[in-house]
Amino acid sequence: MNDIGEAGVMDIQLKTEKEVSEDTLYFSKAVEKLAEGLLGICQPPLEQVKNELFELTSKQEALLAQMQLENKKIHETFEDIDLNDMFAAIKVYQGKLTLIRKEMINIHERTYKLKKRALRLQQIKQKEALNKEQQREQELRREQELIGKSNSNN
Repeated sequence: MNDIGEAGVMDIQLKTEKEVSEDTLYFSKAVEKLAEGLLGICQPPLEQVKNELFELTSKQEALLAQMQLENKKIHETFEDIDLNDMFAAIKVYQGKLTLIRKEMINIHERTYKLKKRALRLQQIKQKEALNKEQQREQELRREQELIGKSNSNN
């Protein structure tokens, strides 16, 4: 029974190895087909993303180079002594202009008040002159009346 058992075990082992090898071959083909299908689905969008990223990177590099150039120009401008002196002079003159403007506003207000006061004084003088004229006329009338009365008394 030992001989038959060993031969039977060998037979079963061969069949099992054959089945395992066939299953492995079948699974490997299925895995290959699944991988090809997955690549077929994912590869075009991934290639497009790759191209877009490359384009974006190149544009960013160009912008970076431009920004560095502009930054260099700005630094050169700040380092220009004549320009810095000019900006300092502008600040000084701007302060002077502000003071002159305040002074002119103050002078304008004072002249406005003086004109208003002069007009009021002129009106008062005119009233006084009118009153004096009226008093003079009254005195002349009184004199006329007194002269008229004295002539009628004679």
